[in-house]
Amino acid sequence: MLESMTGYGRGEHAAGNIRAVVEIRSVNYRYSEITMKVPSQLQTSEQEIKELVQKKLTRGKISLTADIDQQDADPGAAHIREDALLQKINILEKVREKAGITDPVKLEHLLVFEELFEMAENDPEIRKKQLEVLKVAVEKAVDELIAMRRNEGRNLQKDLTERMEILRGHCADVSENEKDRIPETKKRLSERLDQLMDDNRVDQERLEQEVALIADRLDISEELVRMDSHISYFTECLDTDASQGKKLNFILQEMHREVNTIGSKANSSGISRKVVEMKEIIENIREQIQNIA
Repeated sequence: MLESMTGYGRGEHAAGNIRAVVEIRSVNYRYSEITMKVPSQLQTSEQEIKELVQKKLTRGKISLTADIDQQDADPGAAHIREDALLQKINILEKVREKAGITDPVKLEHLLVFEELFEMAENDPEIRKKQLEVLKVAVEKAVDELIAMRRNEGRNLQKDLTERMEILRGHCADVSENEKDRIPETKKRLSERLDQLMDDNRVDQERLEQEVALIADRLDISEELVRMDSHISYFTECLDTDASQGKKLNFILQEMHREVNTIGSKANSSGISRKVVEMKEIIENIREQIQNIA
């Protein structure tokens, strides 16, 4: 099943007093590029979030925006680092003893140490909980994006399949025109041989070479067989689950090469018109598959 590279997804998840909302968008891009905007306290976890997205999205230019809302949380609140507090008290007690100071260690002595206090938003435990909630929201957003991309992919697959059938029909018409072209070609070839036979300077070997060259230039049966094979393979690739964008583009290049060869060999107005139509279809398909992941 094909998957488009264009889509949008939104994910929301809450646990306790923490709520995360994620929006993700993707557009056509040859490779994979992810940009994201997350709350400042989680910026150190951007790579982890990016890897979470890359597990499911391999191509496309992807932008992700995340917001964290922690209810009943005072953004200015601070947490005491108890380990650091005990360490400072021990140091001050030793200083007091060494200096012979009898006064006890007081609160004002400790407040000068900013490292004893950590803002709530920078608390490792709070960041960990926020990250876990955010990751669930990211997965929900990615899943919704994929669902939208696959839905568009189904529509795209239907259109490409129809175009392939039209292309196959044109190949059949060329093959039918080829039957009418053969007698005309033989007639022209006979006339050319008669002219060569009248020329005493032309030997038998030269004559055979001329016949072989003309016959090779006009034969398009091999090109038609390869076109039929390419069309069948292209249609098969549309039904697989793997990423197919690059492979389909390569098959189209081979089709375009065969059609060009048919046009150069045909020397027929009827076939030439079909060749123009086939090239137009191939170009339209090429534009369509640029959006396939």
